[in-house]
Amino acid sequence: MATNTPSQDTEGENYDSIPARYLGVQTRKKLALWLNPARVAGTNWEDLADEMGFEYIEIENFKMKSSPMYDVLHVWSLKENTTVGQLIQMLKSIERFDVLDEIQSSLAKDISKYRERSSSPMPVQVPEVSTGNYPNLPTTSELHGITLQDDPEGVHKELFDAYVCYCKQDRDFVIQMVERLESSQSGPSGRRLKLCIDDRDLLPGTAYLTVTAELIENRCKRMVVVLSPEFLDSPECDFQTKYAMSLSPGAKKQRLIPVMYKQIEVPQLLRFVTVIDYVKEELKSWFWVRLSKALSRP
Repeated sequence: MATNTPSQDTEGENYDSIPARYLGVQTRKKLALWLNPARVAGTNWEDLADEMGFEYIEIENFKMKSSPMYDVLHVWSLKENTTVGQLIQMLKSIERFDVLDEIQSSLAKDISKYRERSSSPMPVQVPEVSTGNYPNLPTTSELHGITLQDDPEGVHKELFDAYVCYCKQDRDFVIQMVERLESSQSGPSGRRLKLCIDDRDLLPGTAYLTVTAELIENRCKRMVVVLSPEFLDSPECDFQTKYAMSLSPGAKKQRLIPVMYKQIEVPQLLRFVTVIDYVKEELKSWFWVRLSKALSRP
């Protein structure tokens, strides 16, 4: 397995503080291009997945994907405390220095965008939200090229079945949700569901609240709200929930799907919306089927 030895750039700067979820689409595509091919000599994506800690059965399932390396990166980068430095160290461990050379320029751009975003203060939370031209939100020059699979020119926008609103303390549950609902067997109609996960799908360097408002309103059919004590303390989750509610007053479009992940009193705003309960053990056997069907509706 990979060590915790810090990985540094040519100027000696530590990459272990940079979350892996900020890897951009070009870097991920290059990694897939170089590591997807079957072993002839040397190592490939399977060896990297093993270094990342995936078990044998998980790697066997990744083999069924059209781009195993891309999917491995998606899942791994969602995990708690995964960093760019760890990825660099693992590539060294499997002796793929050629891949490190290939991703050097795109990785430098990812790091630059991350640092730019990290140095910008989070906009002040507002008590109410209106849908007209995103008032009270920071502006961004373009609302295309904001997710990993977006066409940078804006011709084709990436669409999702649902945006998942959650706080970082509940990320492990969201990873489980991705594994359950995005598998080929999840949808009742046999169609794979596609979730929008901030940590996985959003490109860094954009105005966060503006981008999430665009995704909730125009790119995602529904929004899953992961309820927990930490959710109640999150200004970002508060904003996203209020924004989604403003798009569907009275839940007429069944746009919001609250999920009770940890026991709390349901917020006043959501008390007239049916909540799917994950807390009670006797209800868990029905949980994933109910959520999958709710997200599969047209």
